Amino acid sequence: MSKAVQKSITQKSTEDTTQDLIEDEVDELPYNEIDKLQECGINAADITKLKTVGCCTVLSVLMATKKELCNVKGLSEAKVDKILEAAQRLECAGFNTGYDMLNKRSNILKISTGSVKFDELLGGGIESMSITEAFGEFRTGKPQ
Repeated sequence: MSKAVQKSITQKSTEDTTQDLIEDEVDELPYNEIDKLQECGINAADITKLKTVGCCTVLSVLMATKKELCNVKGLSEAKVDKILEAAQRLECAGFNTGYDMLNKRSNILKISTGSVKFDELLGGGIESMSITEAFGEFRTGKPQ
């Protein structure tokens, strides 16, 4: 086999592997979409009402106060209680052990900045699932 054909096969294999990794990441989202509430017996119309006020994840429903959810047009207090109960079943928003957090941190990826020295300074690149802020004095060449 010629080198060009081998290079083409290797490149295709690498592209397939990269695509498989991207698809695996999409399959395992780090959050539960609000549509999963329907599996717990919540009406699709109520889920649509929650989406219109900006609740797109189960965790966002848990973070909203009961009063805020009751202010959504068409949601009674009984419906809100049922929604919150279903959300708590889907999302474990309780105590996490150190071991659980260690397992969660093992899923973090390092994204390269394109600068070897800057990546070295950051410990391998910018971490996924986190916020990285660059700061310094005025006019010191910080990227925007």
